[in-house]
Amino acid sequence: MKSAAKTAFALLVLALCASTVRAQVQVTHRFVNNNSLEVLFLKDFDINSPASGPPIFIVDIRNDAVPRLVTLRLSIESSTQGNLLQGETDRFPLAANEFLSLTSNDLFSNVGPHRLVRSQVAEDVVKELLQDVLATGKLPSGVYRFRVEITDVNQTPLGQEIFDIRVSNPRKLDLIFPGHPVSRRADCEEIHTALPQFRWESDLRIFQVIVAELRRGEDPENALNQDPRFVRVFVLETGGKPISLPNNLDLAGRVERLPATSFQFPPSGEILTFRPGRTYVWRVIGVVNTSSGPFQVKSEIFCFRIARLDEIGTGREQFDFILRSLLGSDYDKLFGEGGEFEGYRPKRLYLNGAEITPAELFTRLPKLKGKYSGYRVE
Repeated sequence: MKSAAKTAFALLVLALCASTVRAQVQVTHRFVNNNSLEVLFLKDFDINSPASGPPIFIVDIRNDAVPRLVTLRLSIESSTQGNLLQGETDRFPLAANEFLSLTSNDLFSNVGPHRLVRSQVAEDVVKELLQDVLATGKLPSGVYRFRVEITDVNQTPLGQEIFDIRVSNPRKLDLIFPGHPVSRRADCEEIHTALPQFRWESDLRIFQVIVAELRRGEDPENALNQDPRFVRVFVLETGGKPISLPNNLDLAGRVERLPATSFQFPPSGEILTFRPGRTYVWRVIGVVNTSSGPFQVKSEIFCFRIARLDEIGTGREQFDFILRSLLGSDYDKLFGEGGEFEGYRPKRLYLNGAEITPAELFTRLPKLKGKYSGYRVE
């Protein structure tokens, strides 16, 4: 019985000693942009030049009641290539109960008391990556694990922190509808709705959409930079971790969140209203959050023209155009496949109980679109 008690007491003492050692120096990390980085540039990890971009992360170091000399060691490991880099600082003092915050810029720099002064690069890995890195300046896609360790003068570990950065290197940004590239045709695509569904394809997650009227003889680029114009910032959320906008993002426009890369142009309350017979241009600017700050990717400029009623054709086609413009996405719910009026084609239009011609209703569309709030079948 005494032997068991002694054993238990010894284990308790060892556990207390171990916890005391672990608590000597606490090391934690914080991401500057909520770990939303998508691109890492090699130059941001160059210890031979002063850091130029914003910090990527912050390492917080909290000492216990014992003053000591310590060394910070940092290693970076790729999920596909293995160890990439190992480096360490000169010894620096930590006062009793001191709290010290170091940014990635403090570490990857050629100045400052906490910079990495000794580093070792995995040459075999660098040779394998050299062609891609030289061509783009970016580290390849994958998960990069950062390990920060604090040691004393005897190289005894006092505390460490491990965290990952996932790099995706997004680059795709293609417009789909409405319109076609202004650089490829002399005339713009004609569409038969005043409420188009804007669509594009991309592997980015932050977008600024700009739409403007293009007047005769005007340069499309200039049109997009002048008011009145529609400007909106969209953040794509597909069920994963919500993305936050970079702190230093400089984009005009109200911010909205979307489940997909498409949106219905609002019918009212906007500075820009689509009018028949007029031409419009639009562009999407994607935002990539990189280790050097936000980087913008611009799409081509698309142009389209809203058809006039007398250009649309038969009376049936005119009815369809007016109803699509007025009902928006509700048109397909009513007249599309599986809709309550599938196969039915209207022959008359009534407004406030009085019959109205397509031409008369067409002239009132801009005001009516702002008042439409839904439909009811009786």
